[in-house]
Amino acid sequence: MAIFNTIENKDKWMIYIKSIILGAAFIMPFAYIQFTQIQAEMRLSYFVMPTLATLFVAILLIKVNLLQAKVMKERSLFKAAVDFSLEFTYIRTLEGEYEYVSRAVMDVTGYTQKEFYDNPNFMDRIIHPDDKAYWYGHVHNVNHHGEPENIEFRIVTKTGEVRWIQHLCGAVHGASGEIIGIRSTNIDVTERRLTDDKLKKMGFYDPLTNLPNRRYISDHMAELILQDQLAEEHQEFAVMFLDLNRFKYVNDAHGHTIGDELLRQVAERFQSGWAQKYKSVISRFGGDEFVIVKQGGVTPTDIQNCVNNLNQLLEEAFVIQGHSLSIGTSVGVAVYPRDGMTSETLIKNADAAMFRAKNEGLSMKFFSHEMAEHASNMVGLQSQLKNALQDGLIQPHYQPLVDMKTGQTIGVEVLARWITQDGSQAPSPAVFIPVSEETGLIWSLSEMMISQAGRQIIKWQEQGVKMKYSINVSARQFADDNFCHQAINQFKRLGVDPESVQIELTETILLNNIERSIEKIQHLKAEGFSIALDDFGTGFASLHYLTLFPLDTLKVDRAFVVNILEDKRQYAIAKSIINLAHDLDLVVVAEGIETEEQRKLLADLGCDIGQGYLFSRPVAPENISLSHIGGGGDSFIPQGTRIQ
Repeated sequence: MAIFNTIENKDKWMIYIKSIILGAAFIMPFAYIQFTQIQAEMRLSYFVMPTLATLFVAILLIKVNLLQAKVMKERSLFKAAVDFSLEFTYIRTLEGEYEYVSRAVMDVTGYTQKEFYDNPNFMDRIIHPDDKAYWYGHVHNVNHHGEPENIEFRIVTKTGEVRWIQHLCGAVHGASGEIIGIRSTNIDVTERRLTDDKLKKMGFYDPLTNLPNRRYISDHMAELILQDQLAEEHQEFAVMFLDLNRFKYVNDAHGHTIGDELLRQVAERFQSGWAQKYKSVISRFGGDEFVIVKQGGVTPTDIQNCVNNLNQLLEEAFVIQGHSLSIGTSVGVAVYPRDGMTSETLIKNADAAMFRAKNEGLSMKFFSHEMAEHASNMVGLQSQLKNALQDGLIQPHYQPLVDMKTGQTIGVEVLARWITQDGSQAPSPAVFIPVSEETGLIWSLSEMMISQAGRQIIKWQEQGVKMKYSINVSARQFADDNFCHQAINQFKRLGVDPESVQIELTETILLNNIERSIEKIQHLKAEGFSIALDDFGTGFASLHYLTLFPLDTLKVDRAFVVNILEDKRQYAIAKSIINLAHDLDLVVVAEGIETEEQRKLLADLGCDIGQGYLFSRPVAPENISLSHIGGGGDSFIPQGTRIQ
């Protein structure tokens, strides 16, 4: 400020002196001519009035010059502040002529100051075509009302680059308050907008598939519901919950890298015009699940046509890294407002319908209120099961495995049982085991059962009892890549020798991913575990698979035992299974033996081990008679921890 004050004082003295000289130069010559030429007389008193006139003119000139100097100073200060600013600033008339354009115009727009000065309303030319209507509305508003505005829009620079501009605009008012011009500062906010868009995309879009995510689709439904509530007539829309069939097998067989690429290619097919054709928004809800919101026709025929077309998109195999992969879909449908009034309810009900479609082998299923009741029961049972696990009410019971030749108990199978504190009937394993698998509680249940059974095994070993122990593993557990590592570590941590443990697997589990299953079995056997194929004959396995898997034991399902005396076909199948197993050097266990006649017949057929109510129901460990336990180092059937 001191610099400006010094300059200002010097300028004022110069203005005073110049104004007096100019005033004298203007008045005195006329006075001199009048006195000498006209009056022909020269007196000093004659110069009093001219001198006063000179001072008056000088004062007027001083005021004019001071005002002009002030304007020039303010303009200089304005230019000093604005010309070196990174923001592009301009002042224009209401007719669009530019009275001032800052130097930054070149950096921001690529155009020169001269191009703006020579072309009124030049800003109109460089507005992005998609933003022109917005821009013209702004210009009209600020020209007529003068209210300051802060808006953002896109421009196209001289080189064709698209940039985002923050436009701060206000009116310039005249002395009487009328609008005489418009001043504007324009800031390049392209980087900030790109960052905002990226953050928005991260918040509302799935990074793997670039589809809208769960949050986006929920907000979209909420907006549709709000629009419907404001409309005079209901505007129905359908929510379709889609699950990819066989995707889990792709992940298990080929790894997550190929699985992720498959999801990307599925998303590309969805986005190839299908969504626009059916007026739909499709989102990735999580994993291999997608949620589709369809507006327009929502009749059963409309939806069925939509799903059929969707499946046609996926009919052609996906080729990824040399692998030809085929997948299908299961779709559940809920319709607003019939099946729910909130996005959360609609998604939940569509999910329930999808689960029913998958269980029934259908491509599509509409939601019904019976499904809601089932889902509610599942939620309630899940909560009860979680509490039972926390309270230690899920306990191991043991069912003897009996040598068919000697009648001695050579093992036990450990079965999970739900014990109630008040003696009331608890859910059976056939009910709570599937719930545990579906909800992910199977891991807690398995860990608890193995922990309790492991401590019991150690206790029996300290009493001199030598047995093996069979463990049934669920499909969800075995499919996990960390299963082998976790199982091995858990038994070692408990102090249980893996050689005393046999793991039971069903045909369905093994066939999910044959190559990976063989690898896992070989890993477990290398640690000392033995492997049994459980419920043999009830799945869809080819006999060829018995030669692929390095098995130790074959367990004949009770379906071939219950009527073995009356049904010649069951007898023939049981006999064939036993002979085949022995030819493959496998131990044979028959499940579900309930009568002495069944035991004798199976023994005559050469069955090695028997299990069933004839020998004992599953009992608590304290109810097992150790005196009936036989077999030593040569016993080959594990007594087990079966979670079923």
